[in-house]
Amino acid sequence: MTKVKIYLSNLAKYIEGNENGKWLQLPMESEKLHTFFNAIVGKNQESIILDYDAPFEISEWENVFSLNEFLQDINENGVDDLTTKIIFKIADSKEEAMEKLESGCYTIIDVDSVSYGWSCALNSEELYGMVLNEEGYNNLFEEPIPEDMIDYIDFSQVWTALSVNDGWQEVTINNQTYLVTTRI
Repeated sequence: MTKVKIYLSNLAKYIEGNENGKWLQLPMESEKLHTFFNAIVGKNQESIILDYDAPFEISEWENVFSLNEFLQDINENGVDDLTTKIIFKIADSKEEAMEKLESGCYTIIDVDSVSYGWSCALNSEELYGMVLNEEGYNNLFEEPIPEDMIDYIDFSQVWTALSVNDGWQEVTINNQTYLVTTRI
C-alpha cells in the first residue's frame, strides 16, 4: 500500500511566521481528511504543503483532497509500494505513472536477485546486459547464445542496445538495483 506523508499548514499563518502545521499520512478516509484539514488550515483558508515524504514530487500548492484521491486510486490497483516507487522514478509525471500502474504495462527485474553469486568484476552495463540475457529479454539474437560463445559476447553492448531499443532503465532504491521497462 502506497502511503505519503505531508506537512500541511495554513498559508496565511505561515506567512505571518506563526507555524501551525501538522504531519498527515495519506491516503485516509475523505471525512477524516476534511476534519484534519479544517483543524489545521481552517474553513475557507488556503493551505500550503511545507514538506513531504513520497515516491514522487508534491507541489507546495497541491490540492490535498485530489492527492488523497490519487493515492486511493493507486492503492485500489493493488500495486505494492516498491513497484510504485520504481514506476514513479522512471515516469515523467504522476499521470504517466498512474497510467502505467493501472495498465500493468511494465516489467521489473531485481538485478541483485538474478545475479546473486556472479563475479563482482563486472561493470554495471555488462551486468545489466547479462541479467537481461539470463531473464530471456535479450532479443538481439534469433537463437539463444550457445554456452561456448557466451564469453565472447559484449554484454555492455547488449545493455546499450536493449536500453535504447526496448526502453530498459536502471533504478536504484535502498541500495537495491532494478531494471525496468514500460514497453512490453
